[in-house]
Amino acid sequence: MACGPRTASWCWERQAAEQVLLARGNLALNSDEDQTATIIKKHRHFVGDQESKWRIRMSTLVHAASETNGASTRKFLTVLIGLAIMVAIIMAPSPAGLSPAGQRVIAVMAFVVLMWITEGIPYGVSAVALVFLLILALGFSPAGNDGGAILGTAKAIPLALSGFSNSGWLFVAAGLAMAAAITSTGLEKRVAYLILKLVGANTHAIMFGIILTAFALTFFIPSVIARAATLVPIVIGLTEAFGLPRSSQIGKAMLLLAGILPSVTGVGVLTGAAPNPVMVNFLTGAGQPQLGYVDWLTYLFPYTVVFSIGLYFLATRLFKFEFTELPGGSDYIAARVAELGPMSTAEKRASFIMALTIVLWATDKVHHVESSAISVLCVLLLVMPGVGVTTCNDLYKRIDWNSILLFGAGISMAEMLTRTGGAAWLSEVAFVESGMAGLSVTALAIKIFVVVFFVRFCFTSITSCLTAITPAIIGFLVSLHNPDLPIVGIVLGVALIAQCLSIIPVTSAPAMIAYGAGGFTTRDMMRLGLPLAAIMYGLIVLFMFTYWPLVGLWK
Repeated sequence: MACGPRTASWCWERQAAEQVLLARGNLALNSDEDQTATIIKKHRHFVGDQESKWRIRMSTLVHAASETNGASTRKFLTVLIGLAIMVAIIMAPSPAGLSPAGQRVIAVMAFVVLMWITEGIPYGVSAVALVFLLILALGFSPAGNDGGAILGTAKAIPLALSGFSNSGWLFVAAGLAMAAAITSTGLEKRVAYLILKLVGANTHAIMFGIILTAFALTFFIPSVIARAATLVPIVIGLTEAFGLPRSSQIGKAMLLLAGILPSVTGVGVLTGAAPNPVMVNFLTGAGQPQLGYVDWLTYLFPYTVVFSIGLYFLATRLFKFEFTELPGGSDYIAARVAELGPMSTAEKRASFIMALTIVLWATDKVHHVESSAISVLCVLLLVMPGVGVTTCNDLYKRIDWNSILLFGAGISMAEMLTRTGGAAWLSEVAFVESGMAGLSVTALAIKIFVVVFFVRFCFTSITSCLTAITPAIIGFLVSLHNPDLPIVGIVLGVALIAQCLSIIPVTSAPAMIAYGAGGFTTRDMMRLGLPLAAIMYGLIVLFMFTYWPLVGLWK
């Protein structure tokens, strides 16, 4: 609103008065300047005393609004670019060896992957968009690879929703529900503080205790985000109890561990991270052996243990701690344990249900009940009246539904890429024509791992990354028809790289949770993450020639 021929002071006071009225809910502000003058006189004491604060606040609001508008514009343009790319791929002449349906599914994938990389639209929205676009892409494509009548959207709907009737998706959904139910009891905090109490207040011992806590939480909280949300507040509390800023050397090291470890420990346990059962599903769909809970644990858990030891030595040597023995550390931990009091009935029930679930997971080769079905049983027990620890209504509010939608839609996309031949064609273009098919097994595996390393930086979500690249990698490996090729081993190596890579915060949700605490910078994480990446690759090569051949994962 223009101030007219008035002084700058009058303009400022009028704007301040208008803010007073707006704050009181009087949105229909009268533009009469005499009325405004009356308001200014009435509230002049407020205006005068708060002028500097109002200037700062209004400046901040204007800056934030401009940033928001700019971000919205960029996202809108990103969506338009993505749609243009999708349409261009659909309208392009069909390449040799690619069916019309495969071409259109690849076009949909290009749009969705761009949305995942740029976060042009939220993940939940991208999942709904993906299902809708798959229905259109499949429904208006010929039913056969050689043309003919179109399939029709009615028949395309079950195909586009196939990911939601998948054992991998069921495992993920049940795992997120389990994590939500267990964290509602506070059991995870008790486990964390008891471990920290056990290791004492020595700085190096506390770092080791954080690692132990991360591993312990992995077995009964099947969500990396939930584990990060548990670890980060504990680390912040410890830092404050020591009277140190979060940006201290100790604070940085502990927060970095809290941001990196949930993903690292999660890849070592089948139920430890949502992408794991999805990877198993991809492998099984390609005709590879079914991996059970113990199989996954045998193959990858030792790697995560050795990797975490390397992380411990790096963190304790790169950061020069201010103390050897942290003052007040033991008292703080003891006080937190005392605050928790004796185990509640809900905690005892959750402990028993999770112990039973882990036993059933570990003995799946004996009773032959699939792991995802066991997870559903666990959720049932957790919400069952008289036995469980929460209600369905409470669980509904705690579950991350965006992730559930994303996994189902992502699996649908992967299955349709495979069914239409799109994955095989992509693998042909990306790997075979680049000359990778003629490499030795070791050279081939290492080159794939290097490609995954760079692709990983394009995604802010581990799940999105693995969902996008795994079908093409598996399709390429299967197309080689080499019985000596350790397909399962290479794919699990891809999972290790995608989940253990921790160089910048934005590529991992747990790292972003820790980064949000404000204790470390991106430079600090790179300082730890770059040598950690070298350790990651070195250990993979070491395991390729030593441990994995012993357990049958590598040939």
